[in-house]
Amino acid sequence: MQSKEIANKIRKYTAQWTIRANGGYLAQACGTAEILATLFNDVLDLGKSSGPMMPAEFIGVPKPGAPGTRGETWLGAGPDLLVISPAHYATAMYSALVATGRMDEEALIKCSKDGQLLEMIGAEHSPGMVVSSGSLATALSVCVGRAIARKKLNKPGFIWVLLSDGELQEGSTWEALQLANAMKLSNLKIVIDNNGMQVDGQMNNVMPIGAIEEKLKAFGCEVYDIDGNNLEEINLACKSALRDEKLSVILARTKPWTGFSFLWDRWENNKLHFIRLTELEKEILSKELAVL
Repeated sequence: MQSKEIANKIRKYTAQWTIRANGGYLAQACGTAEILATLFNDVLDLGKSSGPMMPAEFIGVPKPGAPGTRGETWLGAGPDLLVISPAHYATAMYSALVATGRMDEEALIKCSKDGQLLEMIGAEHSPGMVVSSGSLATALSVCVGRAIARKKLNKPGFIWVLLSDGELQEGSTWEALQLANAMKLSNLKIVIDNNGMQVDGQMNNVMPIGAIEEKLKAFGCEVYDIDGNNLEEINLACKSALRDEKLSVILARTKPWTGFSFLWDRWENNKLHFIRLTELEKEILSKELAVL
């Protein structure tokens, strides 16, 4: 399957979820569809999934003596690992798992109810999710620790972590970057969904973070500033990052309104973070889904 087709499926499945649930994090999936498609299809060496095509019911969070379900089992045994940092991007991850044959499409319906594993805010027991990071900026610090461990153990493979640019408003993100650079973690690769929005609206209207690329470079990062909805640019940046001997960050400028026409109006009105569909939007979305 081509990456473009996978990206369209990610949008399609997330849009269908949003209609069924009368709400969801649709814009995050629309903005990162090409990124996830490229990572899964062209970049990552994940290995075969050992997670069931139809996830079981939730039996509790993993803990000593009761491992429960671990989301990373759907990502395979490596050598690579993909970590989604913003927990509200979970629906995009579930859709990517279905689009790439790691989970049954029916799971998006049957396993997204109370007592099931497919939650809108993902955690470490949710399919494809590795870290419980509802508190944003948690996952990068965890990934730095795991990358250090891999380096000391001479374990092959790369840890790829997808951040949202809103997490750059958190001090712990910069602490993690500083440590990653100090430890020369060339086995850690970072992609930032630079969509310019956070929960309260457009970031420039809430808390501007200034020149991101320059700041990242000042922290010692090799930065690739790309169009995050252009499959070719994403692919080239990822392949280049794999050759870097220093900490790599792909700053992917994404358009979270990509795919469905009504999303642009929500962007302009700061109502794009969580989408509760109006009747007119449901009608528009259903029509546009039919031709996607």
